[in-house]
Amino acid sequence: MSKPKRRPPDLSKEPVKINKTTPTGKQQPRTKPRASWPIVTGLVVVILGLVLGGLWLTNSKTEVKPSTTVKVSSSKSVGNVDCEEIPKFVQDLNMSQRSAFSTSERGVKGLVLVQQSATTNGPNQIYQKPSWTSAGNLAPLQFGKGGTLFVAPAPSINVLDNPVNQQNQVYRVDNNTGEMARFVALPQAAPANPENPFGVLGLGYDCETDKLYVASVAGSSRDHEVGRLYEVDATKATVLSQSDNLDVLGLAVFNSAKGKRLYYGLARWPEVWSIALDANGSFQGQPRLEVSLANLGSRGSDKARKIEFTTSNQMVVHGIEFSFNLIAPTEKQETNYSFNYDATADKWTLQPNQQS
Repeated sequence: MSKPKRRPPDLSKEPVKINKTTPTGKQQPRTKPRASWPIVTGLVVVILGLVLGGLWLTNSKTEVKPSTTVKVSSSKSVGNVDCEEIPKFVQDLNMSQRSAFSTSERGVKGLVLVQQSATTNGPNQIYQKPSWTSAGNLAPLQFGKGGTLFVAPAPSINVLDNPVNQQNQVYRVDNNTGEMARFVALPQAAPANPENPFGVLGLGYDCETDKLYVASVAGSSRDHEVGRLYEVDATKATVLSQSDNLDVLGLAVFNSAKGKRLYYGLARWPEVWSIALDANGSFQGQPRLEVSLANLGSRGSDKARKIEFTTSNQMVVHGIEFSFNLIAPTEKQETNYSFNYDATADKWTLQPNQQS
């Protein structure tokens, strides 16, 4: 398989600070986008080891564990930054340990809470509040502090339940009542176009600063990369800053040996980049390339639809083929790539036996 043309680092993508009294702020001049277009689609699965989210477009599930403990990593120690707490309304439902939130149940629109059968062939029990269907089909899932759940709409198969001009929003499921309502509508650089039915495709969260990070490809087209990466105050639903001209899928926060960073998988190139976060969780400095998926796996050009960090400081990148269309594969085509972290060198290396 030929090696994909490498994407040069673009150091012009400085974060854009947003005036807190102005919802959009002044944009920087855009650089000329690269004309590279990826290939197929995927589905968002979020697996909550108690809380962390992501598989996009075909499998979106996050397990509900029988614990109410809040776990927050220290920003002074190397590792992931997450918080683990079951929503109060789920505790009140007395759902079993085999329960999971899902946005990908076949034939079911919106968010559901699924209690898996204790037997292999037994039927699953599905719980759904009426408000969980109000945004049409959903994709990314992300838990925040206190068991709050954030979700975002994304079309599946067609746009009948997901108008393209309503995809650049994030919804919030209240920890106490379980009711879902729009949390924030994000300003986009360009109107929706027929080439791209998507908006928000990635959600990440830092439990220490209570910041929600949102990745959107809204307005992008075959020849123009105008997506944005947003920093959102999760308590006030306010966009604090953004990075422009950037199409991104998976998001995750990690405490590196040299400080906290937001990791993000590019939607157009088989690469994972990161940008430093300051003490308040805001973007800081220039982004840097962390790992490449080029020539790995059976496809050789997978995009990072989800990024997660293990307790042993490994980074697992869930790679899929991705294109800005609604082609539905008959099988979920995903490859997981694991990288080990060297704290001394502040670098990631691919685990052995993962080369194609």
